[in-house]
Amino acid sequence: MAQKALLTINTEGTRERVVIDETSYDLTDFDSFNAIEQHKIARLGKAIKKLMDSDELDEADAASITKQSDELFEKISGNIPPAVKAKLRAGARQRITSAYFLAFNGRDKEKEEIPSDDGSATQSQDSKDSTAENSTTG
Repeated sequence: MAQKALLTINTEGTRERVVIDETSYDLTDFDSFNAIEQHKIARLGKAIKKLMDSDELDEADAASITKQSDELFEKISGNIPPAVKAKLRAGARQRITSAYFLAFNGRDKEKEEIPSDDGSATQSQDSKDSTAENSTTG
């Protein structure tokens, strides 16, 4: 039985792409950022999500979302020319940053599922009830 690869890495990177006015633009590859930049991008994304998920949003929160979204957009906007960036409304920039963050988060959280101890269902490898953590002898 062939073993499944633990990890597959593409040294050319994984670029997310957006289409603006029927022209395709590559966004900055997340792997090209150093650890500090990756942490800051993840933190910005989480802060934006937390504010967007709140039941109430005041003017200060809205201003914070705009500032953080613009900062995040500038970091990830890749090869989008300044003239094209200038034409984008705030909502479009926010949708691009949200899509980028969700794509990164989705890739980061993909986990293989493994059978449970009794074989009746599957569970993720990071589950507290994982067979790797709870294997017992009969």
